[in-house]
Amino acid sequence: MNNALIDALGWALIHFLWQGALIAILAGLANAVLRRRSPNARYLVSCAALVFMLVVPLVTFMALYADADSNPPPLQPAAVAASTFHGPVQGASAQPDAPVYMPWLVRIWLCGVALLSVRSLGGWIVAQRLRRWKISTASEAIQRSVRRLSSRLAIQRTVRVFESTVAEIPGVIGWIKPVILLPASAITALSPEQIELLLAHELAHIRRYDYLVNLVQTAIETVLFYHPAVWWIGSQIRAEREHCCDDLAVQACGDRVAYARTLATLEGLRTRAPGLALAADGGSLLTRIQRLAKGDRARRYTPPAWIGAVIPVAVVLLAVFAVKPEGVRATDDRPAIAAAPQASNGYLAGLTAAGYTSISVDEIISLKNNNVQPRYIKEMMAAGLGIPKPDQLVKLRQNSVEPDFASGVVDSKLVSDLAFECLVPLRQHGVDPREMARIRSLGFGPFTTNEVVKMRQQGVTSRDFETLKEAGVTRAGAEEALMVQRNGLTADRVRSMKNQGFSNLSLGQIVKLRRAGII
Repeated sequence: MNNALIDALGWALIHFLWQGALIAILAGLANAVLRRRSPNARYLVSCAALVFMLVVPLVTFMALYADADSNPPPLQPAAVAASTFHGPVQGASAQPDAPVYMPWLVRIWLCGVALLSVRSLGGWIVAQRLRRWKISTASEAIQRSVRRLSSRLAIQRTVRVFESTVAEIPGVIGWIKPVILLPASAITALSPEQIELLLAHELAHIRRYDYLVNLVQTAIETVLFYHPAVWWIGSQIRAEREHCCDDLAVQACGDRVAYARTLATLEGLRTRAPGLALAADGGSLLTRIQRLAKGDRARRYTPPAWIGAVIPVAVVLLAVFAVKPEGVRATDDRPAIAAAPQASNGYLAGLTAAGYTSISVDEIISLKNNNVQPRYIKEMMAAGLGIPKPDQLVKLRQNSVEPDFASGVVDSKLVSDLAFECLVPLRQHGVDPREMARIRSLGFGPFTTNEVVKMRQQGVTSRDFETLKEAGVTRAGAEEALMVQRNGLTADRVRSMKNQGFSNLSLGQIVKLRRAGII
């Protein structure tokens, strides 16, 4: 990630603290107003709030990133004074805008997303295994009940029902080819009427495409895991989802009291701790039973406890991250880029800020069409290779040459004929600037671009140059390094030979001994 991307992403994550809290508060107020309405209305409000929670930080990120590209950071007064020169020039450097600790914030967020993604993937794999492991086709009576209930609920898809000796509660897996799993314990303990009520509930999930919605919900919760408002909205969705299916099941079977008793019986059949099971179901069975008995009038809405903490924390974090630490300055001693004062925002203003005021209209269009942004131009100019021409910038962009790569190649000081044109073959052949720097630190080089590319193609690494240094070779070219690589010489073998008293041999003699199989 480049600095602009990290900066925009970090600020979007921070801003979502207050944005997410505000969305959750509005959703909570809407649900409180709708507490006497059907659960489907509250379910739709909560789903809309969760989707909005994903859209808002995405829009924030895109706006911040676009603004970073079109509005370069403010320049030193010396740079503004030098902008009277019509063309790319060098002057005083601009100071970085992003806090130095912003990358760590983004890294922590990425780690959290990765861990939760692995967890969700594991849950999905377990669910897919359940639909194939220790199952048997349900009885014909259950199959007839499913067909009858599917007709009542207007379900056109084929629904398969299996008896499972592993599952503890009835459940639906899949949405394209849905499968209902009935625990063997439930089939044994419940009456046919009660089993039919449970089937009606699971078929209601299939009719509403709840499995697909739950996958999307899990993905959003994974990306925005750090905000308690997201998890609260998710819990509301799961609870209202169960209430919606309860209502559809009662509507299909017509006996609210019998359905409530079936839920109570199902709770008694669980072999695991009720707390864990209820959390997994997305709603408390006790709450569902009370609602069936008393209706939505018995429900009381109380604001979640996290509201009082999230908003102050968001304000504090915004204040902390907005303050740039004193003493944080660019450590690069390369000449920075001068620019004229920006009269307006936009791509042309960005080019002006980068010092490109005397290029042709066709060159401007070519830069824009190839996504050469002003920030990219400024960072490439700061790499230390001088002022790139528009056609050079286009070629660099087309070959995915990033400013970090250019800076790394310059810092390595391994290439003697280095210019902007040299960056393309180095990038195309996968030359690693860090490896280049290690070779140079051993005292070898500089080499031409063709020599560096040739060594890369032949698999020469810094270890081969370590072997050369161990052999006493202080001035070596690409051919000597290739000789070491092709003959499988290592620093350990040369060091072992020296320890045995053979320390005055030339590289050619060492290679000859290696070819003879002596070392």
